[in-house]
Amino acid sequence: MQTIASLPLSGTDGVHIEILERSDTALVIRWVEPGRCHYGEQRWRRRSAHTSGTCALSRSKIRRGDAVFKPAERPAPSNAAAMISAEILGNLLDA
Repeated sequence: MQTIASLPLSGTDGVHIEILERSDTALVIRWVEPGRCHYGEQRWRRRSAHTSGTCALSRSKIRRGDAVFKPAERPAPSNAAAMISAEILGNLLDA
């Protein structure tokens, strides 16, 4: 896993997201949702979207089957339904 010198990103609905580490299949994210939840080092895994939804970074549509990153912790965290499009994230990090 590649350590990133803290890449802060602005998510939707006031969510603050920082990518701390990344690999092709996993992320470690700091997720801060004011008034709701704060995860200092949350592990996310790459998978296919089980349902359609919206990317937490870009508000772009995610279709069932798209490659996404989702929280991978148990029990399910408050942001368990959140998804980040793997394509959008790749474009942001590789730019």
